Amino acid sequence: MFRHYCWQKRMHRRKFRRCAVKKVKVLPKVIVKGIRGPQGPQGPQGLPGPQGVPGAQGQQGLQGFQGIPGPAGPVGVTGPAGAVGPAGQAGAIGPAGPAGAIGPAGPAGATGPAGPAGPAGVGISDFLSVFRADPGTGTDTVPGNTPITFTGVLANVGGAFTFTPPSPTITINETGSYFISFSIHNQGDADFNLTVNGTPITPLPFSGNGGGPTAAEVIVTVTTVPTTIQLVNANATPAQLHNNINTTMTILKLTP
Repeated sequence: MFRHYCWQKRMHRRKFRRCAVKKVKVLPKVIVKGIRGPQGPQGPQGLPGPQGVPGAQGQQGLQGFQGIPGPAGPVGVTGPAGAVGPAGQAGAIGPAGPAGAIGPAGPAGATGPAGPAGPAGVGISDFLSVFRADPGTGTDTVPGNTPITFTGVLANVGGAFTFTPPSPTITINETGSYFISFSIHNQGDADFNLTVNGTPITPLPFSGNGGGPTAAEVIVTVTTVPTTIQLVNANATPAQLHNNINTTMTILKLTP
């Protein structure tokens, strides 16, 4: 390495000097670094020192006097009106008021068209009414253990019955329940059975005397067809009936 030395020029003399170069030999610096030994263990922590004495509290300064309030200033000029603010939200709906009075009834509307016909009712669709008439005078005799012969028909509606006068027998052609009523105007004591297929429907006959007719109303159920109906003199002796119309029988079909 070399170092350079020179003298600066002196401006007031306006002369320049040459710079001399001096060679100096500098030896390199050699630093030998030894191997670092292992770190020793940390020593114990020392005891804390004593707490210092707190300093004295300073004195409180004096409170200044309150100044006298000055006179009120003049009222300022009213500023321009501000812009209209946004509309507020609608309030909640209030409770419903009480119901008003009922108004007068309006005029009646025009009559609507007739609806379709309803289904047919369950009413009685089959019935039969027959009678016995004797044109003679005095008495009309019915032999013992013999049925009364009916001589005329008042009504025969539906297909449940077959009867052709004069005949003692009424034929039922349809199963179901039937209401039967009869009335016999006899002159003396008499007994009669209502029979179904020749068998009395009651264990004892229907009885009557000369003071009034022998009459009854019953309901029979027909399970097999054809079934025959008769009014039979229950005694072996003849029964004496009045002349003209002295016996009637009506049968109504109650169920299909």
